[in-house]
Amino acid sequence: MKVIADKYGVTVAQLCLRYCLQLSLVVIPKTANPDHMRNNAELDFVISDADIQTLKKVEHIQDYGDHSFFPVFGGKLK
Repeated sequence: MKVIADKYGVTVAQLCLRYCLQLSLVVIPKTANPDHMRNNAELDFVISDADIQTLKKVEHIQDYGDHSFFPVFGGKLK
């Protein structure tokens, strides 16, 4: 993901947020840091179709440790 983020001149977090938006998913970033809030809002770029397809193929995390009990992390939501 870092390579693709660098290609667009954005952070990995920004790339992830933009990716979700382009897939019409609801995104609710969480931070109390004003700098991170501003950074999260700077999504004025578009990920190419080819890069979207590459991102869709990224291997899913198999173990979220202590957080695996949450449905979104435990694979219980499809």
